[in-house]
Amino acid sequence: MYCPKCGHEVGENINICPACGELLESNAANTPPYQEQGYPINQTPISDIPDYKVQSILLIVFSAILCCVFCLPIIALPFAIVALVNSNKVEAHVVAGNYDLARKASGDAKKWCWISFGILLGSIAVSIIFTIAFINSNYYREFMNEIMRQYEIYNIY
Repeated sequence: MYCPKCGHEVGENINICPACGELLESNAANTPPYQEQGYPINQTPISDIPDYKVQSILLIVFSAILCCVFCLPIIALPFAIVALVNSNKVEAHVVAGNYDLARKASGDAKKWCWISFGILLGSIAVSIIFTIAFINSNYYREFMNEIMRQYEIYNIY
């Protein structure tokens, strides 16, 4: 299907042209596209398209909190923000009747959530390994011995 105003190719279930914003007429005698797909009249397909908003918000919160402990999880934060931006697009596309774009935004939100989650877990694992390696190093032992010697000097006086 093509937009009559600008000629841009659009999907069959899209009611508004993404290029120019023109309201498109439905081919099936002005029936909403969700009725053509077998959805009941009272139920819109919003329940079929997950938005991953909760997951992306939780990833943002955990990335922000864990960066105070390990520092590396801050790397996952931008990816979680991209997931949140894509999850916010889902509802807007459904309201506009662009179900294909809503499904694409939902898939993108899911993809960025998984990327952020993987980076978050990886950064936590790397941080723990570096912490263990640092604690077992000679530099750390010498540093702690020097602190203990200074503490004994101050304790004598």
